[in-house]
Amino acid sequence: MRFLRSPRHPFTDTARKRAALARRQKADREALPLFAAEIAARQKSPDDLMQARANAWAAHEARSRQRRADQWRRARRLIDAMPSRQRRRVRAAWDGAPYPGDPVYLLDFLHSLEAGRIALDALPFTLRRANPRGHAIMGAG
Repeated sequence: MRFLRSPRHPFTDTARKRAALARRQKADREALPLFAAEIAARQKSPDDLMQARANAWAAHEARSRQRRADQWRRARRLIDAMPSRQRRRVRAAWDGAPYPGDPVYLLDFLHSLEAGRIALDALPFTLRRANPRGHAIMGAG
């Protein structure tokens, strides 16, 4: 079954992010000059904030990847519950569809089939070999 691998993007601690953080903290202190000392005392160090952001990013990435994996599992369960002939036709249609190999697109495709908006006998696209992004593979008949 055609699918698009989800890229991983690590958190990067850059000089631009640190400069933006310094500007933000300075603006917070200057917004209330009478309380600047108290505000400065409550502000976290740039290292602590960047570490917290890195941890939050890693947790967000893990949740996002888990949600995507759950969507793939749900789509495969729906396909596996179909009769074998229909299952083969659905997989062939998905492998030749112009949609990206993304679980959301696959679930929408399955929902459209179930709702009767599209039929396997009259697909709204021409079947052709496609790469994971849904682009036609040149030279494929």
